[in-house]
Amino acid sequence: MGILKRGENWYIDYYCGNRRKREKIGPSKSLAREVLLKRQSQASEKKFFPERAKSSISFTQAVEKYWKLEGQYLKAKGSRAVFKALESRFCDKKLAEVSAADLQEFYNEKTAATSASTANRILAFLSPVFNRAKEWGDYFGDNPVEKVRRRKPNNHRLRFLSEAEIKQLLNVAETRIRPVLTCAILTGMRKGEILGLRWENVDLEHDTIFILESKSGKPREIPIGKKLKEVFLGLRPKSIGSVFDMPEITLRRQFARALKNGKIQEFRFHDLRHTFASHFVMRTGDLPSLQKILGHSSPQMTQRYAHLAKEHLAAKMDKFDASMPVESADLSQDGHFLDTKLKIETQKTVKNAYN
Repeated sequence: MGILKRGENWYIDYYCGNRRKREKIGPSKSLAREVLLKRQSQASEKKFFPERAKSSISFTQAVEKYWKLEGQYLKAKGSRAVFKALESRFCDKKLAEVSAADLQEFYNEKTAATSASTANRILAFLSPVFNRAKEWGDYFGDNPVEKVRRRKPNNHRLRFLSEAEIKQLLNVAETRIRPVLTCAILTGMRKGEILGLRWENVDLEHDTIFILESKSGKPREIPIGKKLKEVFLGLRPKSIGSVFDMPEITLRRQFARALKNGKIQEFRFHDLRHTFASHFVMRTGDLPSLQKILGHSSPQMTQRYAHLAKEHLAAKMDKFDASMPVESADLSQDGHFLDTKLKIETQKTVKNAYN
C-alpha cells in the first residue's frame, strides 16, 4: 500500500474497509501523497461510501442540470461552449469519478494549448457544478476543482498595431468587417460589446455610445469621434436593432484572413483594444479618461499603459525644449560661459579626482 509509479504516472494503493482500491493520480508525486492521505482519512472516518459513488449522476447529467437551473444567470456568452467542451472530455465518467488528477491533466493541456488565463476561467465555470450538485444531493464528495494547482496568468502582454499596421489591416480587411474593426480601434470596445451593440444605445445626436452592461458589471459611456460617426452613418442607422448584425464565427474567420493577408503576426482581436488605449495615451497622456472609456474598475488596470504616457510627455518636453529661446550654454560661478560639453567633461574630471 502507498504510492507507486508506473510509466510517467503515480498511483495510490489503499484499503477502504475490506476492499483494496487503487487510483491513478497523474505525474505529480506530491499530489499523489495528498490524495492518499485524504483517502485514508475518509476511510478511517467512514466518510467514503462506495454506494454513494455508484449512485452519483454522470458528469454530463450534472453539467446539463446545472445549465438548466443556473445557466440563465451566467453573463459570459461563451459559457455554453465551455460546458460542451468539458462534457466531451468527461462524458464517460460519473461525477464522483472525476478526480483532481483528471482535472489537473485537463488543466495542464488547456494551459499549454491556450493560456493559464483561459484554463483558469474554465475551472471557474466548472467549480460551481460540483458545489451545486452537492447541494442538490447528486454528489457527496469534495470539490476536486479546488485541488487543481493553477498557474498565475501573464497579463503583461501588450501588443498593439502601429499606424502603418492599422492602415494595412483596414486595407486588406473585407468590406463587411471593416466597420467592426474601425469601431474597435476608435473606441477600445470589447468584441462582445461591439457585436452586441444596438442602435438603441447609439446616440448620434449627442455622439455617445452607451454600454449598459460591461465586463465589470457597470454601465459606461463612450464618446463618438467624427470618423466613427461617419462609419455609423454609412451603416444607415435604425431606431432599433443590431448595429453590425454579424455572427461571431464570421468575424473570427474574416479577421484571421485579414491578419494573414496583411502579414500581421501574433495579434488577437482583443489587441485592438490595446491598440486604441496605446494610441490614446500616446496622443493625450490622459490615463484617468482612458480608465473611464475602457471601463476599468480600478486605476491599476490602466497603469499598464502608463509607460506610453511617460514617453508621450518626454516627446512633448523635447518639442518644448527645442522651441525655447535658451542657448545651450551655462554660466559658471566665475562669470564665464562654458560649453555644455566642456562643462560635463569638467564635472567628470572633478568626480574622478574625489574617487
